[in-house]
Amino acid sequence: MTPEEIRLRSLYLFYACSRTVNTVKERLLATFPSQPLSSTVMLERSLIRELGILFRYWTTRQIWDHLEDAEADAKNLNLALLRLFIEGFKLPKDGSGLRYAELSNLSEEVQELGHRITAALGMEHQPLLGELQAGVLAWRDEITRYTKEALELPLGHISTTMKEWSALSATDTSG
Repeated sequence: MTPEEIRLRSLYLFYACSRTVNTVKERLLATFPSQPLSSTVMLERSLIRELGILFRYWTTRQIWDHLEDAEADAKNLNLALLRLFIEGFKLPKDGSGLRYAELSNLSEEVQELGHRITAALGMEHQPLLGELQAGVLAWRDEITRYTKEALELPLGHISTTMKEWSALSATDTSG
């Protein structure tokens, strides 16, 4: 892949994951009763960070699986994506997301996510944990689909889709 192709494909995948993070975050926030604004802001940041770490792990694994015969492309795409995730989701650079690589299945991943969110919040919230259990398979499938699209779609299609998303995003914030 050329540097420009890596840039476009990583941006597409990051933007797709960002859209999913925001959708999931809103779904998880809905499990909480009304809270003061400061609590909501802290909760949102924690959810975005933790979902970003998990989604980053899922994309990384899929990229390596899909591009196993193109190791340099997989490495370069993952590095570009890592930078976007770190900046966009304010992810820590401490390697804490590597814990997901030690887990063997989706059930363990959602358990880890629940534990991490509980630790970040300083409390356990059963409705949120139930929502994690109920939604995680669909979220992983969506991230897998976006990763596959980022790797396989023609660059023209990726550019067009990103322009459409950008226009929708501008409409959402101005409307």
